[in-house]
Amino acid sequence: MSTAQSAQPKKKRRLAQVAQNIKDSYTISRRSYRWIGWALLGIVVVLLALAGALASLTEQALWYWLLMAVVFALMLDMLVLSLTTRRASYMQIEGHPGAVKAVLDQAGRGWYVESEPVALNPKTQDFVWRMVGRPGVVLVAEGPPARTQRMVEEEKRVLRRILSTVPVHVISVGTEEGQTRLIHLERTMRRLPTKPTKLTNTEIDRVAKRLSSLSSKGLPIPKYIDPNNIRPDRRAMRGR
Repeated sequence: MSTAQSAQPKKKRRLAQVAQNIKDSYTISRRSYRWIGWALLGIVVVLLALAGALASLTEQALWYWLLMAVVFALMLDMLVLSLTTRRASYMQIEGHPGAVKAVLDQAGRGWYVESEPVALNPKTQDFVWRMVGRPGVVLVAEGPPARTQRMVEEEKRVLRRILSTVPVHVISVGTEEGQTRLIHLERTMRRLPTKPTKLTNTEIDRVAKRLSSLSSKGLPIPKYIDPNNIRPDRRAMRGR
C-alpha cells in the first residue's frame, strides 16, 4: 500500500473529527444562545453583500471579493462560535460540584493549578482549590461563603506558616451577592494585583514544588474533611 493511499483514511478521519467538533460546539452554544445560528448566518450574508458592493466600487472581479468574503466569514464564525461555546459551557456547569476546576484548567501559562482540592466538605460538596501564579498563591472557594470561610481560613493559616512572604488571595465563586460568577473567574484571576510583590517564573515553580512536597508528606487535614473523598464530580464538570 502506498503512502498516499494510507494517508487518505487519516485525512478523512481528521476532517470528520473537525466536523464533529464544530457540530458539538454549535450544540453547546445553542443551549444557552438560541440566536447563535442566525448570528453565524448573518455574518456570512453581510460579508457577501459587502463583497458585492466592493466589487462594484473597485471594478474588480466579483469572484475575488466573494472568495475573500467566504474566507473571512468562516474565520469570524469560528471565532464567535469558540467564544460562545466557552461561555455557554461555563454557564451550563455552573452550580455543579467541581465546576471551578474546569475553568482553572484553562488558566494557561504562568499558573500552577493543583489537581485536587486542598479542602472539601463531602456533605455540602464545597471545595477550596489552590493555584500559584504571578500574584502569589490564590485560593478559589467554591460554595457559599458562610460554608467555605472556615476551610479558607484554615488553609490561609497553613500558608502563612510555610510561606510567610508570599501574598495569598481568595476568590469566592458562586451566585450569591459579592461572589464571582464562574463565567467571570478567568477575568478576576487576570486582575489580581501583582504589586508590590510579583512572583517570577522561578519563584512560581519553587512555591509550587514547596506546596506539592508538603502535600505529599500529608499536611494536617481538618476534621470535617474526608481524605478519601476529595475528588470532584467529573461528570458534572463535563456537563450532564
